[in-house]
Amino acid sequence: MDSLVTLTAVDLERLLITIESSQQVHLRHQYFLWSQGVLQSFLPHEALIVGHGEYNTPAFRYEVLGRTHPAGDRMPGSDFDKLVSLALDSWQHGGHVPKAFGGQGAGTCPVGLLLKRFSIGHAMAHGTREFNGDSSGFFVFLNMPEAPGRRHAYFAQMLMPYLHTTLHRMLTQEKSAPELPARFNTRLSGREGQVISLVRDGMTNQQIADKLELSPLTIKNHIQNILRKLEVSNRAQAVA
Repeated sequence: MDSLVTLTAVDLERLLITIESSQQVHLRHQYFLWSQGVLQSFLPHEALIVGHGEYNTPAFRYEVLGRTHPAGDRMPGSDFDKLVSLALDSWQHGGHVPKAFGGQGAGTCPVGLLLKRFSIGHAMAHGTREFNGDSSGFFVFLNMPEAPGRRHAYFAQMLMPYLHTTLHRMLTQEKSAPELPARFNTRLSGREGQVISLVRDGMTNQQIADKLELSPLTIKNHIQNILRKLEVSNRAQAVA
């Protein structure tokens, strides 16, 4: 990790919260809330590609986890598969260190060109190296608000063990509970993302309505949609 990255007291406090809260993640909706919540303090992104399984084989699978799909209907599934494959190949051949894509430095990089083609923006990829008998984990942070730099790479390296172990804890849990869905299907809209963040802050429907300048009925409908998408039955479970 780069010694030039300076951590403030706030950074250290948030880092501790991020690490400690990762230990409480066992279910799919919890992984979603963790990655789209406290993790955003260090690796801000709109969507997260989560890959697992043996690299470069049919056993490798990936999911797209985020409040919105980064390309919506603009990127066909085959192109998204290509994006994941190119990012994985670039990371593997680049020394297994955090790899930035997009922005001014895109040049002729295949991943950068594909991101630019579909107006996805900045991205960064990192993962865990494969060892015999061990599970793998590969992550691509999409639509980051700024070009990934030294600080982002530092936190990607520091937090990778927690991204990896938390993912595989969740996958192990699902193997023992086959009734759970096999893929991430959580797609919250931008407004739903705002609402769940305010629910997490302890606000009532009326308080959320006042803050967002919407009606309480609209907020109630948003929360019902959130509960359905997260596959939980109440607000407490949604923010657990």
